[in-house]
Amino acid sequence: MRSLIGWLAIVLTGNASAQLSLQLTPQSLPVRPNLVRNGSFEQAQNGLPFGWQWDKRNTDATVQLVEGEAATGTRCLKFTSATPFAPDTYGLLRYEGGVPVKPNTVYTLSVRYKARGGYQGFVGGGKNRRVRLPLEDTNGQWKRAAVTFATLNDETLFDLIIAIEAPTSGLYIDDLKLEEGREPSFFLPAEAPDRPLLSLSELPDQIYLNEPWWHGTIEFYLPVPIREARIEAQLGEQRVQQQANLPAGVIRAEFQFAEPPARKQTLHIRIETPELPAVEASRSLTFFTRREAQQRLETLRQSLRHWQAQLDAIRQRGQDIAYPMVSFTVLQESILAVQSDLQNGQLQRAFQQLDEMERIHERLAQTLNDAIRGKRRLPTVPRYVTSPVQVKGASLIADTVDPLTNRRERRPVFLAGPALGSAADETTLAKLRRMGFNLVQVEIGVSDILPRNEEVNLRKLEKELLPLLRRATQQNMRVDLLLTPEALSDRVQQEYPELRQNREGFLQALKESVRRSAPRLRNQPALNSICLSPEMSVLDAQTPPLLAAWHKWLQTRHSTLLTLNTRWLTNYSQWEQIPIPTENLASEDDEENHASGAPFAEFCEFYQEWTAGWHRQLAEEVKRTLPGVPIHAKLSSQLFLSDREQQRGIDPELFASFCELNGNNTRTPYHYAPEYPSEAAKKIAFAPFAFDWVHPMMAHDLQRSLRNAPVFNSERFSPWGSSETGETSAEHPVPPEYGRALLWEKAIRGLSAAIFWVAERPDKGTTSPSLEELRHRPALLERLGHTMLDLNRLAPYIAALQNQPPDLYLYHSPLDLVLQGADAVVTRDNLYIALTMLGVRVGFVTERQAAARQLPAGTKRIVLPAVQYISDEALLALDAYRQRGGGLAALGEPILRFDRYGRPRSSRLPVQTIDRDATLDARLLLSKLARFLDEWGIARPLRLLNETGQPAWGIAYRTAPYGHGFVASLCNYTQQPITVRLINDKNQPIRAVNLLTGERMAEQITLQPLEPVLLQW
Repeated sequence: MRSLIGWLAIVLTGNASAQLSLQLTPQSLPVRPNLVRNGSFEQAQNGLPFGWQWDKRNTDATVQLVEGEAATGTRCLKFTSATPFAPDTYGLLRYEGGVPVKPNTVYTLSVRYKARGGYQGFVGGGKNRRVRLPLEDTNGQWKRAAVTFATLNDETLFDLIIAIEAPTSGLYIDDLKLEEGREPSFFLPAEAPDRPLLSLSELPDQIYLNEPWWHGTIEFYLPVPIREARIEAQLGEQRVQQQANLPAGVIRAEFQFAEPPARKQTLHIRIETPELPAVEASRSLTFFTRREAQQRLETLRQSLRHWQAQLDAIRQRGQDIAYPMVSFTVLQESILAVQSDLQNGQLQRAFQQLDEMERIHERLAQTLNDAIRGKRRLPTVPRYVTSPVQVKGASLIADTVDPLTNRRERRPVFLAGPALGSAADETTLAKLRRMGFNLVQVEIGVSDILPRNEEVNLRKLEKELLPLLRRATQQNMRVDLLLTPEALSDRVQQEYPELRQNREGFLQALKESVRRSAPRLRNQPALNSICLSPEMSVLDAQTPPLLAAWHKWLQTRHSTLLTLNTRWLTNYSQWEQIPIPTENLASEDDEENHASGAPFAEFCEFYQEWTAGWHRQLAEEVKRTLPGVPIHAKLSSQLFLSDREQQRGIDPELFASFCELNGNNTRTPYHYAPEYPSEAAKKIAFAPFAFDWVHPMMAHDLQRSLRNAPVFNSERFSPWGSSETGETSAEHPVPPEYGRALLWEKAIRGLSAAIFWVAERPDKGTTSPSLEELRHRPALLERLGHTMLDLNRLAPYIAALQNQPPDLYLYHSPLDLVLQGADAVVTRDNLYIALTMLGVRVGFVTERQAAARQLPAGTKRIVLPAVQYISDEALLALDAYRQRGGGLAALGEPILRFDRYGRPRSSRLPVQTIDRDATLDARLLLSKLARFLDEWGIARPLRLLNETGQPAWGIAYRTAPYGHGFVASLCNYTQQPITVRLINDKNQPIRAVNLLTGERMAEQITLQPLEPVLLQW
């Protein structure tokens, strides 16, 4: 391949001109055929592109062919919609008949589009619509995007669609192409054009320059060979030209410009030929340079000394500097993080941090100036100091000290911080303390203590863990110790080969490592708790030891094979014939064989008991060798609240019997919200939720119902959100308010200790969002630190909300979840959502509790969410509860139709029906339940009304008595501001004080998304 390089006209002075170049590749590049007919949408039929079908479905979306806006050619598609994003809500443009494809073949789908706002839909399709190319904001410029995928074994037709899922005032689409191969090739219309084609849509809008020059590439098309073609490229004042003889086809041009002096630039490309009309294109570009980042970073660095002097002056005037110290310390750490990113070429991430840091800088400067001038009195925060910690209900009680008076007081405390290596030095702990944190988690594993056969090694314990505990004691920090059961070591495999499969050998190795190490951890004031193991799953199905345990459990449950066969509708002649079921054979369409799911349901119950028993043995060893230290385990709500994961063996009720803390490992993903055009926002009746809150919050309420103890949540915390496609991205950083709301709202529901699992900072940087860590999000880190200060400052009020008894109970049945499936989840979740939006403190009653006659004292309402399968023991207990005056209600009718083996019941338990439709949407339930709550005598001293006087949707709130009045926490869970009126149960207006700010609130308030308020009246 021959290349020509030339500079015919350079308008520059100085050395910068040496960095200008333009290189042409005068050889036609291959263009693969487009499998999509009319991909340029030039052919029309009945107002739509020929070969496509439009269905607006359950939206008000529209599509039309428009002229004058096309990326190439004359026409393109324009979509509009005012329908808000919601599950299974979209308009659909479908390619008629599908696109013929080959099985097991790699294809690339590409499109040019332009839009303003957030996510609006996708181009894609295939089986189960697994291929999705998201259509997001392009700042009104054409952009070419592509996705590469492989067809399935049996896929011969690709169902090509364009889905409009969110509001848009104008989404334009052109040049749709599906082709074989891993990269998109140049787009040519079906009819070969007779003029040159040039588009700059492949170029990014934002360009990050780690070097003092920019190297770019474009492609253009010539219909015929051209002699003396002249190509000119201009960026700002820089211009380069070249003249060459070029063949017909697609030509590649590579250019290089010096780093521009300003961010905003326009790239202009012009192609002139003697025989054909000239063609030109422009694109607006934004440049981010290393030079600019260094300048901004140095400005922040220069401010540190001045701020330190101001902090010292404010402290000397008798004010607590806790809040500004969080911001100051975050900036100190972030300056180091950004400098490292610049050294490692992570320029985009550095600019993201700089934007956040400058906003922190502005707020900090304002706070310090106001405090210096006497315009603001900074809040005083009692700090935890090293002392014994007592579990009292949902609260942790410990010594605190007033930093101004040095007065000590025992009161509720909230603990939170990151997972660290055990070698964390005193400086690291001091920094965490200044950022508002007071807890860390460290790991120690079997191989750390028992590395080889007949060898005990306490080096990590003596050299790292014990020094850390001593440093934590001095720094008034607490430490959670995570016992890590790594893969089986050679020693365990050799000593316990017959037990290896169901991990009994592993358990014995763990217990031995505890016996060797735990005695040395006694009398360590900073040791807060022991976490038994990380991600809970010890399943080794079909192994002989587990199979034997399964058979023994069945014999205890059924006594005889005749009984089992009668219940299961099977014909086993020996216990040993019974396999471990690996799937649920129950079918909701099989009305005549409800027993088909019984074996799987009983295995789930057995395996939950087996898993809990395994951990109980480990817990007993810890308690024997390390008495008095609370124990917890990482239990995932994604498992124990799901209808599809009960076979994973996680039942928090069984763990609650031997763990002093309610261990939780719940992920709470944030959703990157669509940005609604103003005209569309006016039509939104119910804004979508900003994060997946239902199961995480429900898990806290469930666990608090199983043991009256605090929740300890150690979760994988991602500073990055997910878009509507479900993907995380560095382009979708979560807002700082998300971190605050997450920590605050879980605290309201019983969380008193939290660990943030975030990956360590990579020295050389990474482009994987999952590996980003918290220090790369300074604004989020600052908000978490300030939230920790708020929780500890206002701890007595939060504790009152945490320990408020339930107003009613939802019935939780793993048995029914397994046998009924997703229908049970939908009904339960909708009830929980509606009750949360009505300010109801929801508790739970479980199937096990009912069967054991451990129902709540008193007569509070138990609500059954369309429960169909229930054991005889639980049914009798509910009937006894009803007969002594307890209230029973249900959503859905009929209910309680079958016993645990799917056998129909001849009689039904009389219960009050909320609505016969078990699938009633949570928003419809909201107003319906409000009437029932009054009838049931559930006190709601605070009620939130919308502008029409109806119960407000989208705000989670809780109320508790406090002193001679009440305290309430409110948080807007949606992505739009919500205005509500505050009234009491006598329909009188409430005028409260926001304890977070000290501001006196009016009867009507506006709640911003994910911004909690704490009211007292």
